[in-house]
Amino acid sequence: MNSNKQNLINKIIYRSQYRGTKEMDIFVSSFVKSVIDTLSIDDLKDLDLLVNMNDEDISKISKNEISFENKKILKLLIDFK
Repeated sequence: MNSNKQNLINKIIYRSQYRGTKEMDIFVSSFVKSVIDTLSIDDLKDLDLLVNMNDEDISKISKNEISFENKKILKLLIDFK
């Protein structure tokens, strides 16, 4: 694995664990850990966008109340929930 991809993975994992609310820390970090090893670099970039969204928007995405551009990440999130 190249270092850029590994750096992005590390960044995503870190951000997923420190979101602001404990409930979203647990939810998002569990989701990230369950999918991160299966994603391409492009999907990882979209996952990075997701983990940097505010908690309310992630909650709305997981409930399918608002859309997220990457349909693969969206499906994984909804299935995980």
